[in-house]
Amino acid sequence: MGYSGAVLRFISLPAEAPMQAEAVYDKWIAMLEKISGEDPVMHQWRYAYGEQGISIDVHERNRVINDAIKSEKKFDPKYSGEGLISFTSRGNFSPEEKKYYHIENGFSWGGERPGAFFIDTGLLKKADWPNYWKVFANCLRHLSSIMPPLWADVAPQRYRPHAVFPHREWVGWMALVPDVDLSNEMPFVALAEYLPNIGTLIVTTKEPFDPENEEHIKLARATEVFLADRGLLPERGI
Repeated sequence: MGYSGAVLRFISLPAEAPMQAEAVYDKWIAMLEKISGEDPVMHQWRYAYGEQGISIDVHERNRVINDAIKSEKKFDPKYSGEGLISFTSRGNFSPEEKKYYHIENGFSWGGERPGAFFIDTGLLKKADWPNYWKVFANCLRHLSSIMPPLWADVAPQRYRPHAVFPHREWVGWMALVPDVDLSNEMPFVALAEYLPNIGTLIVTTKEPFDPENEEHIKLARATEVFLADRGLLPERGI
């Protein structure tokens, strides 16, 4: 088994109007809390605070928000606490656990462009091999209950060079395609589940996705072609 981790990306609609940093932070925390029960690596998130990167709990609301605003002003001196802002965090592990586990998260939203939430993780703690896929699939379900997706996918970093279209989104292990029901049209994938009022959750294989497994790559690429032929595989940077 060549599983080496996966990246979950959840792309959301742009904000309806420029948002205050506090509102973006609250949405971020809601998303983190919604997935926290799926595996212990997703349970305790830490924010790197200040220039020294002191680790604090993401729930220290005022400190996290003020520091994120300060960081935004370094890139955009005109930033006033309203509009696009980014928050990042990492999992809280002991020194011994860090030898085996890592996880990072980021969320950018609040302005005119689509929002982006990601999780980059290696091994999970509790899920055994047959259940790995359920953790990530459930995360997509939970996140889509917080805010509607423009697109979402789960794939190892090493899959991306295998994607069919260099200018379009990839699928890899999983994808969440909004606003369509494909549940009866994709017999070649492991799961195509319609989520009412959201879209279709696609899982190409229930085995942990291995970017060196030719069958896994074939399934992912076939899914990308299927979606592209129907105008459902968006260009990157939506």
